[in-house]
Amino acid sequence: MIKNKFLIKNLIAGAASAAFAATASAAGIAFVTDVKGDAQIGLAKAALMGELEKGARISCLKDCQVGVMYIVSGKEFIIRGPGDFLIGEADVTAKVGNAPTTRQTAWKVSSQTVTTAAQNASASIRMRSINANTKAVIAPALPDRLLYPIDKTKVLSLQPDFRWQALNAKGPYEFELVTVATSAASKSIYKTKQSNLAVKLPANVKLQPDTVYAWQVNFGDANIAKSQFQTLPAHLQETTQRRKPDNNAGFSDWLLYALTLQELGAKQDAQDVWGKLAKDRPDLPELSVMARPPTD
Repeated sequence: MIKNKFLIKNLIAGAASAAFAATASAAGIAFVTDVKGDAQIGLAKAALMGELEKGARISCLKDCQVGVMYIVSGKEFIIRGPGDFLIGEADVTAKVGNAPTTRQTAWKVSSQTVTTAAQNASASIRMRSINANTKAVIAPALPDRLLYPIDKTKVLSLQPDFRWQALNAKGPYEFELVTVATSAASKSIYKTKQSNLAVKLPANVKLQPDTVYAWQVNFGDANIAKSQFQTLPAHLQETTQRRKPDNNAGFSDWLLYALTLQELGAKQDAQDVWGKLAKDRPDLPELSVMARPPTD
């Protein structure tokens, strides 16, 4: 009986993922950057980060608002209902209702990045719905592990804050950060011993761009964990930091910033932005899904 339940669950999840993948495989020229209220794309409810093909129709009721960004140009159209709107080759036109407002942005996010993010969010939401009908299981105690940065990730900052978790929360712990050299011995950059579960690098310890580092935490003679990470190249750090939205920036700017970090491989830094957006917009379940920690 239990085996059958798991089989049915996996079949449902697989079918849901396959259906979404088939939809996402269409040649999208734009995607949804914001959704407020009751909006439909064709016969389906409008979803955040959903891709849009040329000729798609968006129906928007009275209090509805939808953001649409073209992938190639970075131009964003804000649709406000009531109305019926058509996705053209390079712009959105109102068939019924007021013309959309527009703005030109410097954001350029690939179609693949948007598709992957939307697909992952959609599949996770479906699985969450399936799991909601099963009995809750008491989670076991989490093992000792590194939290940030995890293995094989990229980081934006040249002075990242290192975090880990341990069953023995009192410590003390020995932290070490080293360079990972290909032609020479690894070099220790910073060592410290403390009782906290985090390390903030001192002002005089700054990492180099486009460089691989390793870090580890020991508790007595036992190694809690170790991992490698890479800093972004200097030009990507500069561009990304320059485009980081300020506190007064709109929702879609922060969404696009998160997608940019995803595209660069800085998935944990993107996770922090997704978490911020999820708090601001609890009406969009896709955001809380994206805010979940990536696995190492």
